[in-house]
Amino acid sequence: MSQDVSRRGFIKAAGATAGVMVATGFSPLSYAQNEKVAVASIGTGGQGSFHLRDGLSRAHNIQIVAVCDVYKPHLEGGWQNAGGGEVKKYMDYREMLDKEKDLQGVIISTPLHTHYPITMDCLDAGKFCFTEKTMCLAIEQCRDVVKKAHEKDRFVQVGHQRRYNPIYNKAVHLAWNEGVLGRINHIDCQWHRNNDWRRPIDPNYVLSDDEKKWIADLEKHLNWRLYNASSGGLMTELATHQLDIANWFLDAMPTRVYGRGGIDYWRDGREIYDNVNLTYEYEITEKSRGFRKIEPRNKYQNPADLDKPYKVRVMYSSICANAKKGCSEQILGDDGAFEMTEGGSLFYPEASSPVAWTQKGRRDASEENATVITSGGTLTLSNKARKDAKPVLVDTDKSVDQLQFEAFASDIVNGGTPKANVMVGLKTAICGLAGLQAMREEREVVLDPAWWTFDFDTPDSNMVSI
Repeated sequence: MSQDVSRRGFIKAAGATAGVMVATGFSPLSYAQNEKVAVASIGTGGQGSFHLRDGLSRAHNIQIVAVCDVYKPHLEGGWQNAGGGEVKKYMDYREMLDKEKDLQGVIISTPLHTHYPITMDCLDAGKFCFTEKTMCLAIEQCRDVVKKAHEKDRFVQVGHQRRYNPIYNKAVHLAWNEGVLGRINHIDCQWHRNNDWRRPIDPNYVLSDDEKKWIADLEKHLNWRLYNASSGGLMTELATHQLDIANWFLDAMPTRVYGRGGIDYWRDGREIYDNVNLTYEYEITEKSRGFRKIEPRNKYQNPADLDKPYKVRVMYSSICANAKKGCSEQILGDDGAFEMTEGGSLFYPEASSPVAWTQKGRRDASEENATVITSGGTLTLSNKARKDAKPVLVDTDKSVDQLQFEAFASDIVNGGTPKANVMVGLKTAICGLAGLQAMREEREVVLDPAWWTFDFDTPDSNMVSI
């Protein structure tokens, strides 16, 4: 089957098979087969250990030379996940940077409020950085990282792993280049769960003198996501993943955001909201790769007005007391929709949009369509899309974590630019932090393009690989 399919061919092929098989050679870069990039992992708790197990240790072009954490159980666990043996262990990342002379890249998976000083120090030491999302806890800190990376001629890849997911890349390609969604006019995304988001603390654990140099309160150290001084809560730990997807599909930044949040269920001493609901408003112009012209669909539409800049609203919610809706993004266009998850994507063709008000070779259809609309038949048309869903399949046997770290190493060796580059990190952080400000101050926040503008060239924040 051809990789490049029109919308009509896409739907036809989908109807004839169980799904749409898209062969994707995920990265166009050719790796230096015999060269491994020496990396160290700073922060080997839950996320850091996941990277060591699922990504770094599987990446064929990476050698893990050191691990670093200030909490000894995490340090020991990280060392084991890195393969043990000759992998070095450190509690002070600055000592590690000093001693590991051959170190090329660092993986920073520490609490959010520490991203900024660690990333800046690693850039100053001449290292390429993978920094977990969200990039930093303040917009000005993110801007400093962009400037430092430019000054040191080192890139920062940010942990927006969906940028390395072949399913997401193919979906963006189909939306932009094949037009399968038509004009994207709305995006819904959410991350719903039903738990307290707390990590258990061993009441019998006694901090060593070395640990006490770094950890004043073990509960706040392990549950840093629940406190304002160290995290933006749901907005920086979850929402930025999905706001990044909206920015990517629309190839734009929002102009304003408003919303509300509260602590209404888990009243357990946490400081961050346990539920948030926000609306982001984007203005789409012809400069955006997500811009789509449309044809009139009724006689009252003025063709001259249809292709002026238009607005798209992105609705985001995250709650902690019901998991029914789970974690997904719905990218809604007038010709179809994608329901995106990290595990897969479903394409839903629209039943109504391909039906012209007049069709060649038959009588005027307007009366028939008007009857459908007034008789409640639109419910049938709306539900039909859900029944006609087809999966978008890709051909890869690698985990997304492995793919993002193989790309990290390849870009170091080949002088490439990460797809989840420093501008992706900055723009997504701006979206999350502006939303947090809007809720805290209970007002609309207008995003200023000066926040993501510099007097030097910056990387493209919306690259696609298929």
